[in-house]
Amino acid sequence: MKGKKLLKKIVLVLTLLIIGFISFLLYQTKDDINADLTNIEEKLNSYYNSTKMGGFAVSVFNADSIIYSKGFGYANKQDKKPYTTNTQQYIASISKTTIGIALMKAEELKLLTIDDPINKHLPFKIYNPNFPQDEITIKQLATHTSSLDYNELVVESLYIEETEKKKTLNSFMSDYFKHNKYGTVKFTKFKPGTDWNYSNIGASLAAYIIEIVSGTSFSDFTQTNIFNPLKLNNTYWTESESDSLIHTNYYEPSGDSITNVQTSGVILYPSRDMITNIKDLTKYCQAIISRNNNLLKPDSFNKLLSPQLNSSITNLEDDSNGIFFMIDRNNYGITYQLTGMSGGDNCIQTMMWFDSKTELGYIFLGNTGFSKLNRSNHNLVYNALVSLGYNYTMDNSSIGKKIQLKWHNVYNRVRALF
Repeated sequence: MKGKKLLKKIVLVLTLLIIGFISFLLYQTKDDINADLTNIEEKLNSYYNSTKMGGFAVSVFNADSIIYSKGFGYANKQDKKPYTTNTQQYIASISKTTIGIALMKAEELKLLTIDDPINKHLPFKIYNPNFPQDEITIKQLATHTSSLDYNELVVESLYIEETEKKKTLNSFMSDYFKHNKYGTVKFTKFKPGTDWNYSNIGASLAAYIIEIVSGTSFSDFTQTNIFNPLKLNNTYWTESESDSLIHTNYYEPSGDSITNVQTSGVILYPSRDMITNIKDLTKYCQAIISRNNNLLKPDSFNKLLSPQLNSSITNLEDDSNGIFFMIDRNNYGITYQLTGMSGGDNCIQTMMWFDSKTELGYIFLGNTGFSKLNRSNHNLVYNALVSLGYNYTMDNSSIGKKIQLKWHNVYNRVRALF
């Protein structure tokens, strides 16, 4: 009798645990936005706040088609000039993804290998003085584990004239690393390859190595090997090349308003200064998702986008890094593990991420800086894009595909909690 009572209690507890777990899964996979093609514009308009944001464009797409793309707000608020899908702007650190692709192309051309020590190619030597016997590699530059310390004051103070960009990397790198023109080169206390430390200087050093091994400027190398093959006809490295009539103004949030501010190119332009519009950037990301052979070979794409770091890396803010592509979840409240890059400063906010499993991509380009004043607006917009992509795919998939997608959704949302 006692055994039966105990068994009943055990069954009851297990039943309650199962019910609780199922309820937990249902709650975690709940889509609070429920965006679809009939309501997405209304939702995005409701998340746009004209006192905190100037203008932006969005795109939701898969490998071969665009699900939704549209501009909102203003490229020039004073003149009431709308921000459209043709509007051009700086995309900040998303620019770094081109360094990754350029490195893979240079490897295909047998100009370098990603595991080469940087000193194999540089005209001067760079070592972390705390670890003089340990070579820094190109891969470490590409995964932000080189131990080069980030120097925001140096990087952001070196704004330059547009005409100087093609010759700037050589002069800066020599001045910075060889002649110590900007003071002692800063390194972290960690051994190369063991600590994640984001660095625009390290990223642009990788671009400089591409210039050395190819004998051409980084801008020309990317034009020949990325922009031209993909027919990115609205993508540039200098504002003078872009169309002034459709290049946006830039804004900084301040209190209950936004202020028109000026911005220009920086000396380390490969890390920040790519100029494009939502149409070209969507085409670019689709080529990456589809692994377009006009861009790279399959093995190069595998290396570019696969995790290059392990759990032993300290201070790793993301799940992992590819080659100048981040692999992360919980970006902007998105629980999926997405691959891509974000960028921004006081007057720019950009996001380009895709799900390698579903081949769904999401892009946001905005002409206003990301701050605590508009963070919720940006997050809601991006969550709406992901909601639209998920629901569109669910509505247009076979039963088998729907089950796979639903499981992918459950798995990612639960995994994001741990």
